[in-house]
Amino acid sequence: MCLLVLVPATAEPTVSTMSASEDDPTQPSEGNTTMRIYSDGAECWGHFNDNDTEGMGSSEEEPYLEESRSSGTLDIDIWCMMEPELDMAFLLETDGAFGGNIQIELGGSWSNGQEGCSGSNNGNCENLNISLYRENAEFFRDEITSVSDGMNNIPINAPVNPDFLTFDGSSECPQIRFEMVIIGDFQEGSWPLGQDSGEEALFRLYLGNNSTVEWPIDAASFQEGFAIDEGGSAEGGDTPGFTTVLAMAAVAAGAIALKRKPE
Repeated sequence: MCLLVLVPATAEPTVSTMSASEDDPTQPSEGNTTMRIYSDGAECWGHFNDNDTEGMGSSEEEPYLEESRSSGTLDIDIWCMMEPELDMAFLLETDGAFGGNIQIELGGSWSNGQEGCSGSNNGNCENLNISLYRENAEFFRDEITSVSDGMNNIPINAPVNPDFLTFDGSSECPQIRFEMVIIGDFQEGSWPLGQDSGEEALFRLYLGNNSTVEWPIDAASFQEGFAIDEGGSAEGGDTPGFTTVLAMAAVAAGAIALKRKPE
């Protein structure tokens, strides 16, 4: 078990401090702890800048990442890892909560037992699940049962998990995952007078400031000398009050899983 504890001021930190990336807007900073989601239409990623020249977040009014299928099963499993990678260490507030909003447009059927997901399809559908990860270790998962056909704004309200208080640079990058199974039953009408019927399966994730996650990063993380050593302990230098912050965090700290998402 790896506990968050104080270490002597002479200990050598193994990751860069927050101040090392103060000039990089894609990294969290004091006054900006909001992660936005971006995509190029195929891959998905997130970072803390309010625009992204590599993705679709800067040029289009309503950029989105879309997956769809006219009929049959649409299996959604989208991973949005922080890119560029986290290049600093930070500590979460022990009594804090994640916030933000995810904007998603949906079409089709996804609730088992209801129209489109009954009969032979009963048990094959899946509600929207939104999860937060530290690398490949899940620390929050929420099944969303209140979404409807069309546009949805989904608030994020996730308490801090005491077993995942520290994020240690590129080896522990944040990730956001979206999972859902939607059934489409669209059928094109026959020529010349036949009418279309049914609905395609649609999952459309809106990007940039439309989909954000607010990280409850402890203000101590931005103080001079903050770092995390090889054992997962936080070091805070001579900043007044830092000892109190870490002592409170140590009570709740627990095991830390370190593994990457498999390719």
